[in-house]
Amino acid sequence: MKIELDDALMQKVGVDGKEALELLAIALYKYKGIHGSLAGKLIGKSEFEFHQLLSRAGETVNYGVDDLVDDMRNHDL
Repeated sequence: MKIELDDALMQKVGVDGKEALELLAIALYKYKGIHGSLAGKLIGKSEFEFHQLLSRAGETVNYGVDDLVDDMRNHDL
């Protein structure tokens, strides 16, 4: 899928392509419930790096017991 953003509009809003993609990943994480690892993949970062981005943006990390269990299974803990 390709999303095209008008340069003039982006300049008016004050974000570049990278920032717009990060905002999209944050919105999908917050409002559609995608996992942090998938949101990170959308922007070319790890889940940990995505969580750092959330923190810098003043957003909370949605990490519950189910996420912990999944992480433990995926990392043989």
